[in-house]
Amino acid sequence: MQTAKATCRLDRKGVKRTATLTLQCEWGSCTYVCSKMEEFCSHVSDHLRTPQLPKEEEDLDCDDDFCCLWLECGFFSPDNPVDLARHIYFHCYHTKLKQLGLQALQSQPDLTPCQLDGQTRNLIPELHDNFVCMWDQCESSFENAEWYYRHVDSHGLSAEYEENRILLCSWKDCDCSSKSRCKLREHLRSHTQEKVVSCPNCGGMFANNTKFYDHLRRQMSLDQHRFQCSHCSKRFATERLLRDHMRNHVNHYKCPLCDMTCPLPSTLRTHIRFRHSDERPYKCQHCDYSCKNFVDLQRHLDTHSKMPAYCCEYQDCTFSARSLCSVKAHYRKVHEGDSEPRYKCHVCEKCFTRGNNLTVHLRKKHQFKWPSGHPRFRPQRAVRFLLGSSSFDFKQIELSSRVLHPSVPCV
Repeated sequence: MQTAKATCRLDRKGVKRTATLTLQCEWGSCTYVCSKMEEFCSHVSDHLRTPQLPKEEEDLDCDDDFCCLWLECGFFSPDNPVDLARHIYFHCYHTKLKQLGLQALQSQPDLTPCQLDGQTRNLIPELHDNFVCMWDQCESSFENAEWYYRHVDSHGLSAEYEENRILLCSWKDCDCSSKSRCKLREHLRSHTQEKVVSCPNCGGMFANNTKFYDHLRRQMSLDQHRFQCSHCSKRFATERLLRDHMRNHVNHYKCPLCDMTCPLPSTLRTHIRFRHSDERPYKCQHCDYSCKNFVDLQRHLDTHSKMPAYCCEYQDCTFSARSLCSVKAHYRKVHEGDSEPRYKCHVCEKCFTRGNNLTVHLRKKHQFKWPSGHPRFRPQRAVRFLLGSSSFDFKQIELSSRVLHPSVPCV
C-alpha cells in the first residue's frame, strides 16, 4: 500500500494547512519519538513482537503477550493477540489525533485548554473486530485504524464522475451522491466514524475542529457564557452553541391521543405509557402494588423494610430513613440549612419550597391551566442560590406559552 508522510492537512479556520507531527511512543518506559506515521507504527509493532516488560513493571499481574503497557491505559486481552495488536495500533492513530488537537489549540490563542481530568487521555474505545471496508467489491480488512482510514479515503480520491458530474458513494447500502470529491471524502467519514482531531488533555476524539473547539468553550467560566436560552436560562459561550441547544426545545413529535408534543420519540413513548396506558408491568412480590416503572417499584419496596435502608452520613448524625429521597431532604434542610423557599410565583411573587406546591397555587389562586397530557407546570429555579445562605437570588418563573394557557389574564 502506498503510504504518505505524517504531515497533515487541517481545516481553514486559522490552522496551518500542513504541520509536522511529534509522535511519541508511550509504551512502558519507551521514549521513541518520530514525525512519520509509517515509522511510528513500525516502531510500535516491534513492541508486539518483543513484549518483554520493562524492569520496573515486571511484577504486573498479566500475560505479557496480551497486556497493553501504554501509559495510563491498562487494557488486557485474555484471549487474542490480534485484539491487542488492533488496540495498540489505535494508540498510534490516537497519538496522531492528539498532536493535531494540540496544533489546533495553539492556533486559537483565545481558547482555554481543556480542564478535564487528564488521566483519561490514553483511554481508547474497545475494538472487537478488524476495520472492514464496505466499498463495492472491496471488503479489505485492517488491524490498523490509520491504514484503514487511508484506504477508504483512497476510494474517495479515485471515484469517477458520472455523466451528470456527480460522484456516487459505493459503500454498501448507500445511495448518496456528492458534487465534489471533497464532499464525498467527508461523507465517507460518516460510514467509517473516522475522527480527525483529539483533545490533547482528556483524549476525547472529534469529527472536526469545530466540535473540538466547542468541547473547550463549554468549559469556559460561567461569566464568559454570554448567550442565554430564553426557555431554560442555561447559558452558552457562543451563539452557535445556543442555537444547537435551542433545537432541544422544539417538539416535533405529537401524541396521537392528546395535544401533548415531545422533543424525542423516547419522550413520547414515556408520555403515552404514563398518561394513556393502564399497563403496570412492575409488581410487588409482597403485596398487590403495581406500577409503571422500576424506580417506583424500588421506592415502594422500601416501605416493606422494617429497618431503615439509608442513614445520614453527616458526622455524629443518627438520622435514618427507608428512602434515599428522605435522607437527602433531611441533609439539605438540617445540615445545609436549605429551608428557604426557592420557587416564586411570577404573578403574585409568593414563594414556595416545593415545585408541586407552586403548581397547586397557580391552579387554584390564578386559574392557570395546561394542555392535555401535561401533568404539571415546569417552574424555572433560581439561576444562582447558595444552600445555607440567608440571601437567595430568585429568578421569576417564566412559563412557556407552549405549556401554559391561562384562563384569566396575568396582572
